[in-house]
This record gives sequence, structure tokens and C-alpha cells, in this order.
Amino acid sequence: MPWWTLLHHSSLILACVLFFGIIGCDRVGMIAPSGTLSMDAMDLPEGDLAGPGRQGVASRRMAVRHQGASVRVALYQPIDVPPVPPPAIVFLPGRMAPDDQYESYARALASRGFIVAVRGWYSPFTSDIELARDASVIGDWLVRKGKVDASRIGIAGHSMGGKDAVLAAVQYGLFASVVAIDPDDNGALSVVHGVIARLRAPLLLIGAEVGWQASRICAPRASNYQRFFERAPAGTVELTLRGADHVQMLDEPDRFGYAICRCGTADSRQVRNTARRATVGFFIQHLKAGPALPQPLGSQAMMRVAQGLHAKEK
Repeated sequence: MPWWTLLHHSSLILACVLFFGIIGCDRVGMIAPSGTLSMDAMDLPEGDLAGPGRQGVASRRMAVRHQGASVRVALYQPIDVPPVPPPAIVFLPGRMAPDDQYESYARALASRGFIVAVRGWYSPFTSDIELARDASVIGDWLVRKGKVDASRIGIAGHSMGGKDAVLAAVQYGLFASVVAIDPDDNGALSVVHGVIARLRAPLLLIGAEVGWQASRICAPRASNYQRFFERAPAGTVELTLRGADHVQMLDEPDRFGYAICRCGTADSRQVRNTARRATVGFFIQHLKAGPALPQPLGSQAMMRVAQGLHAKEK
């Protein structure tokens, strides 16, 4: 390998490490609430899907050993688990992102009766196939342990995790609905070209409107959420977060190392609330027979629904 190619790859890996703040790597044990969810909900009306639900949440980090694999997860579940197996969500973080960047999403869902397993930190060398396989292992483990309803398992993810949430839903018949948060189709395997057209589960794409303006490792325009929507099955919902960048939907978008993707002009708290509200609402709709996904509030977001090869604004 030429020295300039090696230097390029080394620089990219270093950028990823700085971007996602490896200091936040997960540890096994109980998880103390960070307070992001409750702080974000301070000015929201009671019952807003972006805030906490009515149920208490127990959470801990653990290693899932299943099907010959060992995968670290952060597991969130309602304290009072009903006798009937509840629905579940498998959540895939962005490349090298620690699980605590998605805690508010997990707590918002668990406080409404979902069991949520957030996959732990993974290395920059993890492939799309490996991450999608991890999602299947986690989902099957939840079913085999008798924790969840096998017919009501959803999958969500951010960035590479959003891309591979779609991949996992296509490859494995386990996931009944999908939320991809600012997915990026970068890499040797493309989901946009060929894979996404075979998706049979309902899909919500949440996109950062200006994320492509930052570093090219942060969902560039050639591979961002809009490319997914262009080839997605009819009925796919696209929610564009106005003025948002690739990391503003995370719990701590200004954590050290994330500046490489920070270019948004929107308020991060509003971006988080809009993305979380849509994520929770979509899974309630498709896994708990709830109402249709609520319209975005004000001018903070724009929603479209795919109509075959075209899209229709709502």
C-alpha cells in the first residue's frame, strides 16, 4: 500500500476516533440517568412523545452471549414489565459512537413499555455485514430469553447504524419496523443500490438537512438520507430536520471530537426532541397499533411520504 494511501486511511480513522469521543466507551453495570430526556422535556406539554412516558425505567450494560457471538448492549426496560411479552427495539449507534449518546431515545421508549437494547461501542473496522448480524443476534437473544414479543421487534440506528438497520431488516425476518436516523450509505456495501428496494417493513428516515456541509465522513450528499428516500419502497416516511447537522440529534452533540460534523444552525434541543418524537411515534404506530405518526411542529421539520418512485409532500 503506498504511503500516501496509508496516511489517508490513518487520518480517517483518527478523525473517526476524535469525532465519536472514544472516552465514552460503555462499561458493564447499572446506568445512571444522564438527565438529557428530562431536561429536554422541561417546556414540553404533558404526554409529548419527545419526553418521558409514565413508566419507570431500569437500565444496565451487559454482554449478550448468543449464537456464538458476544455483543455488549445497554438494556432499558420498564420496571413493571407486563405479563404479556412487550415490543422491543434494537438500536445501532453510529460508527464508534458510545451507547450513551442515544440514552434519551432508549428511556423515552422504555418508559412507554418497550424493551430497548442499544448495541455498545464498536470499532471503525466493523463491517456493515457484521453490524447487521449483531442486530440479529441481539433481537434473537431477546426472543429466546422470553423477554419480548417476537412479532413486535423494531430496529433503529444512526449514521452507519441507520444504514445497517435497513440492511438487517432486509437480511433477517426479525424486524417489523425500521427507523434510520441520518443514515449514510458510505462503504463497500451499498444499501441504497438494491438492498433497500427489498425492504418489506415500514421505514422512517430522519435526515439532517445540512449535515452534508460538514466533513465528508459525516453523511455527504452523495450517500445521505435523501439517496435512501429516492429508492425506498412506497410508504416510506422521510422527516427532514431543518438546519440540522449529522450529530445534533445525539444526546451530546457538542462532546469533544464532534466538531468535525458540527455545521447546523438549528437548536440542538429542538432537533433532538423532533427526532425523538418521530422515533417514538413511529414505533408506537407500527408495534403497538397506535395513531399515525404526528406531523412535525412548526417549521422545524418537513415530512414526505414515498409514492413509488416519487415522493409527495405532506
